[in-house]
Amino acid sequence: MKMSFKTLLKGATAVALPIVFASCEKDKNTDVVSIDDTYKAILKEYVDGVVVPTYKSLAEAALDMRTANEALKTNASEANIQAAADAWMAARIYWEKSEAFLFGPVSEDGFDIDAHIDSWPLEKDAIDEVLNNDATGLTGESAWRDLDAEVIGFHTTEYLLFRDGHARTSLTPAEVKYLTAATDALIWDCALAYVAWAGENNVSADIKAVFNENAEVVAALNGNTTYQNFADKLKNATGKYEGSFVAAMSEISDGGADISDEVGATKIESPFANHLVEEVESWYSWHSLDDYTNNIISIKNAYYGGIGLSTPKANSMSAYVASKNAQLDTKVKAQIEDCITKIAAIGTGNKSFYEVVRDQINGTQVDAAVDACAELGTLLKQVTSSIE
Repeated sequence: MKMSFKTLLKGATAVALPIVFASCEKDKNTDVVSIDDTYKAILKEYVDGVVVPTYKSLAEAALDMRTANEALKTNASEANIQAAADAWMAARIYWEKSEAFLFGPVSEDGFDIDAHIDSWPLEKDAIDEVLNNDATGLTGESAWRDLDAEVIGFHTTEYLLFRDGHARTSLTPAEVKYLTAATDALIWDCALAYVAWAGENNVSADIKAVFNENAEVVAALNGNTTYQNFADKLKNATGKYEGSFVAAMSEISDGGADISDEVGATKIESPFANHLVEEVESWYSWHSLDDYTNNIISIKNAYYGGIGLSTPKANSMSAYVASKNAQLDTKVKAQIEDCITKIAAIGTGNKSFYEVVRDQINGTQVDAAVDACAELGTLLKQVTSSIE
């Protein structure tokens, strides 16, 4: 199963700090912006500019996977398989760019979407058993409800679509049926993540309709008020945060530290050190290094307060850290870029990470990337410690 690190909340009490962000209202009795208003402005930028748009893009990309599968059901041609593989790849990118915020609705304490959508290694024997039975009776509903996480989600659909870094040239009817059911389960998880964050009234009619296709998905959200409209709860430090903006703010840096540590220690170091290609994430598509890079990009987006920025937003975690400790902010930004560079270097010689692990090559580059990710995690933990 996927190995992930728990998000730690810092439940300290917020205190006033002499930091001014132009978009925050000033305290009525002073010329200093209240620290809670500063935190609220940062959280709003983070949630509205990064988290919710990422889940929106993920849910929409998952729907494109269904469209591609409809064509496959009619004709499992090589061209249609390639289109389905391309749709998988597009959705995968958005998921990996969400991994700096694997808390709240997607967490184990929420709806466990992370495990449901992204567990690996696969249970290949169980997958083969479904296929050997011609996927008889398998539906999206039964896949979502009854199948283990290791036989649905991104990695099972990847296995059905890819071999050795390329889209497959043919699929059996059973494989198409399994792919369709597993994709529907994945779509509902993506829709659940988006609706739980944004609120059902704030998503498009298409997404709302997909979310309501599966009554058990709807019941899961309706039965857990803690994670309904979670964007508003995080922005206002309500619900589980109990009024602590420190706890809410810490989600940004803790989420980044968690995935940085996971990329270095679990996704890169462990399979290489143990010579286990089956531990390599996304190894059927040879997309592993892109996955890891996108994980680091998710940290950058969270820290900068926007998607694809070269300069942090005025109301961002970066700006907050810079106002307190400019050296730390500079180090974090530089370390993010260093991680991206060193992860790419693992593929020196145009190698996939699968090949790197299989052939035990590029060890120096692997070690450098692992160290870079560990250092980024350390720096982000310092960021958490600076929130008070």
